[in-house]
Amino acid sequence: MNDGKWFTAAWWPHGVAVRAMAAVAIVAMAVSCSTPVRAAEPGAPRDNEASITLREDDFDIDVRYPRFGQAAVDDDLARWAAHIVAAFRQGLAEPEPQPVASGPDPNAHRFVNELKVTYDVSRASAKGDRGATVSFSIWTYTGGAHGNLDIITLSYDIASGARLSFEDIFADAEGALALLSSYCYEALAETLGPDRVEDMLRGGTSPDADNYASLALTPEGVRVHFPPYQVAPWSSGPQQVDVPLAELLDAGPRLELWGVSH
Repeated sequence: MNDGKWFTAAWWPHGVAVRAMAAVAIVAMAVSCSTPVRAAEPGAPRDNEASITLREDDFDIDVRYPRFGQAAVDDDLARWAAHIVAAFRQGLAEPEPQPVASGPDPNAHRFVNELKVTYDVSRASAKGDRGATVSFSIWTYTGGAHGNLDIITLSYDIASGARLSFEDIFADAEGALALLSSYCYEALAETLGPDRVEDMLRGGTSPDADNYASLALTPEGVRVHFPPYQVAPWSSGPQQVDVPLAELLDAGPRLELWGVSH
């Protein structure tokens, strides 16, 4: 059974990619818990959307991604989507060890391997001409008790078409990690309450770059996505924390991405 990590090394060509950031206003903290984890339903195509859809007897692939009308951004997203599909199919093609048996097990349950990718777009400024993030929800099922859900964000400077790394967004990356760690721990400790798994929460919000790879730029600041198992058990679902931009000023965020002049 796939453990959900078949994609990690290949999907982030810049190392730890930025999954999201946020923007201009000073707002109160917002933290939300998701409903039980389940497969994303892509639904009808949206305007300015592209997709890769492949279906055969043993797999069902539906990957959606947006188009911004900016050539460099659109090309990067198309390559990213194609790579996800290729990596998933390669994983299915790699044989797993099979127990020795005299023949097929007539009681074996037949299932369809699934890759379903949906997304949301957030823009850091009202004009929408600088910082923007695509937050992908990636559902995979390759057998077992339940599927896997990951959240991957890709952030861009729409003006230049460049993909943004964490260091592109904050002048002091280590300082930003420390601020995010403190804020997210306190927010999630309150949200998850006394039933939280303290070791999981502490580890998942520590100031490690991998813990904050799923950041999205928003008009209010940054949104940090935490997939299942990072800060809480599968049954708690994915978590997210909205961090006001004002809380991160000491780390030197690139304010122009939020449409703020110095």
